[in-house]
Amino acid sequence: MKKLLILMLCVMSGAVQAGVVIYGTRVIYPADKKEVVVQIMNQGDRTSLVQAWIDDGDTAQSPEHIDVPFLLTPPVSRVAAKSGQQLKIKKMKGNLPADVESLFFLNVLDIPPNDEQSAGKNVIKFATQNRIKMFWRPVGIAPVNKASFQQLQLSRTTQGILIKNNNANWITITEVAENNQKINKESLMLAPRSQQALPALVKSGNALTLTMIDDYGNYLTEKITIK
Repeated sequence: MKKLLILMLCVMSGAVQAGVVIYGTRVIYPADKKEVVVQIMNQGDRTSLVQAWIDDGDTAQSPEHIDVPFLLTPPVSRVAAKSGQQLKIKKMKGNLPADVESLFFLNVLDIPPNDEQSAGKNVIKFATQNRIKMFWRPVGIAPVNKASFQQLQLSRTTQGILIKNNNANWITITEVAENNQKINKESLMLAPRSQQALPALVKSGNALTLTMIDDYGNYLTEKITIK
């Protein structure tokens, strides 16, 4: 009987419980650094083949056709069970904005090895893809922390609330709450110096509680007055 191989892809953002995981929830690449290092770890019981690449948000493009100004090494590696591997990311030539952050994504695909016991049998293999945000941060731009709330403005519209991000950073808002009740259906990803409408009905309150994710993956909460 010929061997039938079915490869199923499971996409995750962040770490998974077994197999190859990425240490950290995001990558910050300061422009004054020659390179940054990302640690991955194989928590499984078998050697895994790992493919890694960076994309600019277009998930339809295959890794070999993606054009980003970064060199990632190694792009493919074998990671033994219970051991780690460092991924090195180096900025190459290519112009990126100098006054705001640029957003990219780091992908790590964990491909399970062939099993000798399943030779000649029909096999289903699960490849797990981890995908986390990577921010290119020009010199002089502040980190995302508690102070970033000061650069967020809320205003009322006929359709709900308008959130304006005056930061030079990408800001991830996981929750918008009024009187301890969440009013957003999904997380908001605000581009630098942009604004986004929140199609949610806000009652008579004059403030909302926002929860954002900082550089280290911590959840920070602040009450902001609606102007």
